[in-house]
Order: sequence, then C-alpha cells, then structure tokens
Amino acid sequence: MHHWIFVIRDDEFVFKKRIKNKTWPIFASTKLQTFLAVGDDVIFYQAGLHGQKFLGTAIIKSNLKKIPEKIDFYVDIDEANIWKNPPSIRGLIPKLDLIKNKIHWGLDLQGGILQLNEKDHTLIVNESEKLKRKKQKQ
Repeated sequence: MHHWIFVIRDDEFVFKKRIKNKTWPIFASTKLQTFLAVGDDVIFYQAGLHGQKFLGTAIIKSNLKKIPEKIDFYVDIDEANIWKNPPSIRGLIPKLDLIKNKIHWGLDLQGGILQLNEKDHTLIVNESEKLKRKKQKQ
C-alpha cells in the first residue's frame, strides 16, 4: 500500500464535486499514475493562494480508468473524510520529508500526484486530529 497526495488548484466547489461523485481525474501527463492501486491512502491538498492546506483523506477504490473519448483517466475514491479544520502546510514544511526545498516549497508540490512516506502521512493526519481536538475544546 502507498500513500499519496492528490493536488487540486481549483476552488472548493470543484473539490466538493469530485468528492460527491467519488471520482478523481488523473490527467494523461500525470507522473506516477501507473503506481496508483486499490486500497492506497490519499490526502487531498489544495494549492494556490487561497489553499495551501490539506483538505482530508480517502482510499483509492478502483484501478485507473480511461475517460471515454478522452486521453485522460480517473480513479474511484471511497471513505472520504473531509476535515472541518484543514491544516495549513506552512507549519508542517520544516517537518515534511516530501518538501526538499524549504524556501521554495511550492515547487515540491507540483505534478498532481505526489508519493508520501509513512512518516509524512502520519504527520499530516495527526495535525488534522490536533486541530480537531483544539476546536472541540473551544
């Protein structure tokens, strides 16, 4: 099993539509697409000035499927858990192995799909849990 980040640059409306439809587009030029497998964990990341945050998690439910009459693909997702208090990436940058360039960190988040190691996956999920507990205490 692998851990992935699926990056979205669109607004939250597009993200919510994908979650509702339980599908995630995978463009033909996206690297690492052939390594996606049923049962893999996904963390969603919203890039851009109004993003820079992790939105939640899901599980890949299908192998890569071709979109009819297009060159692109998609995967089915399941067990989506969208975080009410999404953690910002900014506080996690120094701790994430994924981020090689701590100054120009946005470059490390390009490509649509990024592979995460277990440590980074746990760090992000734990940060979301920490924010959830903090909000509950308020």
